Amino acid sequence: MIMRQFLIRAKGAPVDPKKFLASTGVNGHVEYLANVVQQTLLISQGHRADTQLTLVLEKSDNYSRAIEIDGASLGSLSGWQEANILEFFAEVLACGKYLKKDEMVPFIGGVNIRATSFERLVRNYSGKIAMLDPKGSDIRLEPRLEDLLFIMTDHIPMERNTRKYLQRLGARSFSLGPVILHSSQCVALVHNELDRQSN
Repeated sequence: MIMRQFLIRAKGAPVDPKKFLASTGVNGHVEYLANVVQQTLLISQGHRADTQLTLVLEKSDNYSRAIEIDGASLGSLSGWQEANILEFFAEVLACGKYLKKDEMVPFIGGVNIRATSFERLVRNYSGKIAMLDPKGSDIRLEPRLEDLLFIMTDHIPMERNTRKYLQRLGARSFSLGPVILHSSQCVALVHNELDRQSN
């Protein structure tokens, strides 16, 4: 099974579990991460077993934290509503609070937390990567979208230096249309294109 992979860089999201929950609705607006999970993993009567999602939370006094969710191994959560998912994230962050650099600990089946950086994750990824850009190639004209890691960011735009770095790593740029959308909306549109190609 070819896995669909998404990496979301959350520059404004705190890694401290209490600060994470406290930023709901203010400042970092971390509730959008719950929307990302819903759009990335949920389908009618289940979740996508062919999808992997990594969220890199970067507002930290030491190291960023990467929450890795593997749909193929994921069991059931206590709930899939926004509040349930945010509380779940806080529990995962608490589990990984004292991780040292590059350490990883499993939380539940299909969910790990790792102390690492966005740059390190991308640099160590051996497959093909893609990023979204209104000036990129129209995604609907691309005949093969499988086996790509789609990299997105939160409300803080991706810096020019980061884009150049990804381009040096061979990243391809795709456009979902002329309007800049939220990450969760982008994921849903990418899924839709992949669903159409797989049928």
